[in-house]
Amino acid sequence: MADPVPMPKSMQHVDRGDLYTSLPARIQFLHSFLEFGPDDVAALILGQKYVKALIPAIVNIVYKKLLRYDITARVFTTRNSKDEGPVSHWATEDSAQIQHRKMFLRWYLTKLNSDCTKMEYWEYLDKVGLMHVGKGRKNPLHVDYVFLGACLGFIQDALFEAILSHPRLELPKKISIVKALGKVIWIQNDLMEKWHNSDGLDFVASDEDDEALEEGDEQEGYLHGKKILGDGANGNGHGNGNGSSPDNASLGSGSGSDNSRRSSESGKSGKTVLGRPIEEATHLVEGMRCPFSGMARADPPDLDKQRAMLPRPSLSGSGSPRDSAVGLDQFHTPGTPRLKLVNGVTVLKGGSLDLNPFLDPATMAAITGEEKKI
Repeated sequence: MADPVPMPKSMQHVDRGDLYTSLPARIQFLHSFLEFGPDDVAALILGQKYVKALIPAIVNIVYKKLLRYDITARVFTTRNSKDEGPVSHWATEDSAQIQHRKMFLRWYLTKLNSDCTKMEYWEYLDKVGLMHVGKGRKNPLHVDYVFLGACLGFIQDALFEAILSHPRLELPKKISIVKALGKVIWIQNDLMEKWHNSDGLDFVASDEDDEALEEGDEQEGYLHGKKILGDGANGNGHGNGNGSSPDNASLGSGSGSDNSRRSSESGKSGKTVLGRPIEEATHLVEGMRCPFSGMARADPPDLDKQRAMLPRPSLSGSGSPRDSAVGLDQFHTPGTPRLKLVNGVTVLKGGSLDLNPFLDPATMAAITGEEKKI
């Protein structure tokens, strides 16, 4: 047997056993691998007020989605997604049970939107996974991972759509918030999934599993005997911790006025941070509004249609070179060169771009022929 080769100095060692027996070690590895650091924490603090404004709307659309399918709706009656027998009744949005579950989802999303610099934060996210495999709560609940993952993905999609379509947040801030939220949500996803698979069972002793079962005496919303969700909970925010949402954090309908188009930083000078006039930089968001505005009400109108109303301009037409070039005109900023898409390649009108030497002859000829027409 050959002698082991020394590990390169640039390589970090990660003990596999630690990933399955030590939550701090697992969180540290995930933070390192996903490059979750101070910049992400700062972005989450920046986005806190915007996410908070979204929570009521997201709670509504999540439960509308869960009650749309029998396989997810039946869990509210059977408390076990593996139970495929007849149900005694079907829950509705007006039932006390769903109203109670909505309250806890609001509290959970509030916790997800709180101070992630404390280990207690990640411990609770781990307990969320534990509570959905029949452990960690007084009334056992088992939900297959496929439904948990789908629900978490639906929440992520809703958060990202609202943040990216916000008419007053500048693009760099949107990117940083979405990246940070994505990392947190994927760590939550991992902490849910790990309770549903058999990875690492060779490291987990039976007595550790018994300890998890013993935690079932805790009430929902508690961690180590401490209330961390809902009224009277501690550690649910950054900064002043008062949970207030400034008026300018609302993701309501864009009015088209100057105040709805510019950030507080650029509003004073009339220019963006890159020095472009506000009128030029904001013409793309004219008429844009948050796709979730109005959904926080108990019975929002046209809930299923509202998200689809956000304009999503297409970059391609019928497929011909000329049609495929039209889509970029709506993104043109006055005073800048016009770009065209020809066979999927960007072409500069009134100028020339170096052609890719690796293009096939047919595409090269199509591009050069199109440039002559422009």
